[in-house]
Amino acid sequence: MNCIELDEGMNHTAVLAPTIQQLLKGVSIKVSDLGAISVSSGPGSYTGLRVGCATAKAMAYSLNIPILAIPTLTSLADAVFVKFPEAEWALPMLDARRNEVYTSLFDRNMKQVVPVSSVILDEESLMDLIPETGKVVSCGDGAFKLKNMAARFPNLILSLEIQSSATHLIMPALRKLSTGEFSDPMNFVPNYLKPPNITQQRKLL
Repeated sequence: MNCIELDEGMNHTAVLAPTIQQLLKGVSIKVSDLGAISVSSGPGSYTGLRVGCATAKAMAYSLNIPILAIPTLTSLADAVFVKFPEAEWALPMLDARRNEVYTSLFDRNMKQVVPVSSVILDEESLMDLIPETGKVVSCGDGAFKLKNMAARFPNLILSLEIQSSATHLIMPALRKLSTGEFSDPMNFVPNYLKPPNITQQRKLL
């Protein structure tokens, strides 16, 4: 398996297409050999989702192949159960603004028990999210915000090394591929969950 991980901040537009070309060249695959394209469908960074999904849609449409849209939190939950097969619950979290996260709760059958939502983290909100029994594993960059509260929940484990990655899309995408659960490139829309955080430029005096 070949994977290229980049940390380019807001430079998605400039680096994504050349990186895809580099990755395909590294495994001796032509674009025309692709049978489907998997993409993280959100929630997440507005710019990252916009550029990533627009690129996936353009490629899928031009090649006349389907999109395998994988919710970001689903891919993280899947990674939890791969690493922690004894876990009863997965609680992936994505960093939003300030003390806020995007999150959802999954059982070990990958059933979404709590729908995807934006949550302001405090002890009360965590009590609503974390089941009283069964091992709960939280991951993703939003899970860092639980460090000061985790000790209050003895059945909670923080797996901070599990972060968003294209590698976590593979197994969910293969399952969708086997069941024919495709998205139409023309109609596919990512789940932004929130509008972009736009800061207005200050007026010069």
